[in-house]
Amino acid sequence: MQRGLRVASSEIRDPFNGRDTDSSMTLLDIGLQIILVSVSGVLSPGPLFFANLVLSKNGGFWSGIKIAIGHTIVELPVVILYSIPLIIFTSQSVTFSIINFISFIGGISLISFGILFVVKIISKNNKHNYIIESSRIEKPVIAGMLFTGINPFFFLWWISVGIKLISDSIALLGYPIGIAFLFLVHVWMDYAWLGLTSYFASRGISVLRSQYHKFIILILTIPLFYYGINFTLTAIR
Repeated sequence: MQRGLRVASSEIRDPFNGRDTDSSMTLLDIGLQIILVSVSGVLSPGPLFFANLVLSKNGGFWSGIKIAIGHTIVELPVVILYSIPLIIFTSQSVTFSIINFISFIGGISLISFGILFVVKIISKNNKHNYIIESSRIEKPVIAGMLFTGINPFFFLWWISVGIKLISDSIALLGYPIGIAFLFLVHVWMDYAWLGLTSYFASRGISVLRSQYHKFIILILTIPLFYYGINFTLTAIR
């Protein structure tokens, strides 16, 4: 494994600028980065989210948790699969080139997702056309697997934005600890979001129609633009 992907006992070498940084601060930074960037994927309405709302009447909070388990069954192998190319390349010069490319793609993608979210939220014709027939869905875990696997946005997010998080996590903690850290910090948001929205839906509370939901999404686009610009500038320095 190249030095750029190793973790020293007391110091971490930043793969972007070669500086040694304190490991605890770097760990905190990457943790916050994962959480704030993951918002763009976790809170985005899609087939999985609407299947969660349909099934909420059958189990409330726990129905959402089961859907999140199904989502995890698909998501974890995808994260591991996308991390393999970063491990295969052992030449440090090649690795830095890949990291710069990943940073640029991730940055542009985050900015694009941020713009997309803002346009969707402020649009007066913000309608979702997903139709999920409850009669065809019986098991929440299966539904979680199915509607994750058929969602192209899910794969697009991980191959563009997510690959940057994978790269940073491996650079900080090595493999496979970096992947485990990334996934744990990311996946709890899926469980919290799907569990809570399923609970509210089972109580007849519409999450998407709430003005608070729109306000929160708009606020959470700020980190998307921040990290998007930061990633892009890092790549072209």
